[in-house]
Amino acid sequence: MSLSKQPISQRSSVAHFLREQIISGELMPGSQVKQNEVAEKFKCSPGPVREAMRDLESEGLLEHIPNRGVFVTSISNEEFLHMLLPVRLVMEQFALRNARAKFTPYVVKELQNQIEQMRAGAKLKNIKMVNEADIKFHTITMEVAASTQTLNLWKAVLSRVRLEFYKYGPSPSLSKQASEHAALLEVLTTGSPTKIDEILKWHIIGTVQTRISKKVDGKSV
Repeated sequence: MSLSKQPISQRSSVAHFLREQIISGELMPGSQVKQNEVAEKFKCSPGPVREAMRDLESEGLLEHIPNRGVFVTSISNEEFLHMLLPVRLVMEQFALRNARAKFTPYVVKELQNQIEQMRAGAKLKNIKMVNEADIKFHTITMEVAASTQTLNLWKAVLSRVRLEFYKYGPSPSLSKQASEHAALLEVLTTGSPTKIDEILKWHIIGTVQTRISKKVDGKSV
């Protein structure tokens, strides 16, 4: 896992800003994103903004509608539950089921730090802090275990998955998110491939179904 920092281009800065605005819900599905307004905010030419918006189109976060403009996309429950989550699960199982040796003491410490961030966020009732530590935890595991091709595919899927994190909220209890990841870390570093597959399925599919059930007044989805 590379920790070196590279200079950030205007294109990357704009893309990061818009991505976080979309994922956090600051820019809602259906909202129009105007190139000239973004360029004015960043005090840059339209070129980097146009390129950044194309990047987000390729990630599925924005869509260009001819003669109308660029808008934030939306995700249906069906796409989220029956396409995005299963694809994410398959990629994480593939990358992690035989990756125990890659979880060095340094990597484990980094993952434990993210769990502590979740605990701190839970105490503050800060959903964003908890969710961002959750995403960072999984990003670290995939950067350690996955091939470059799998990692790139996973990141593209995760961008769309993250759109739903603020829609459904965190685990029913914020404090549970840290304990869920502590249990996951234990299995990733000591468990068999079968156990790793099982806990990832529960962690990625089962816990999200619980969130959705809570959101729709206890009715199963």
